[in-house]
Amino acid sequence: MIKLPESMEKIWTMRAKEMREVEIAETLEISRQAVNKALKDAKAKLFEAFFALAETFSWEIIRVNAEKGFMVAKGKCKEKDVRVYAFYIPKKGIKGFFDEDIPDYIIQHALGIKLIKKPDKKELIKVLET
Repeated sequence: MIKLPESMEKIWTMRAKEMREVEIAETLEISRQAVNKALKDAKAKLFEAFFALAETFSWEIIRVNAEKGFMVAKGKCKEKDVRVYAFYIPKKGIKGFFDEDIPDYIIQHALGIKLIKKPDKKELIKVLET
């Protein structure tokens, strides 16, 4: 399972929830430069993880957003073309799902990082696809 180191994950999660770097630095009592480096490293690790996942399963990547921690891809499942959505979930690593079969914990995560404003699967798919 691919997971960010705990301290990096904490910083990444705070930023994904739209905290500014200076606020994160003040909250954690570290320098803004340390926050910036952790975010840069987290994004690089997430990009690498999403691309490796897509390569492993021969998916075509449509979109990757490492700041919010998700990937949209297309692939085949039982000879059928499907949309694949993968999210980085703190403490759990990358979790994926197909088409609109969205687990509730993904909806709650998307709400938590302000990707969507209400718990609506169609709204989440719309945001992921645009």
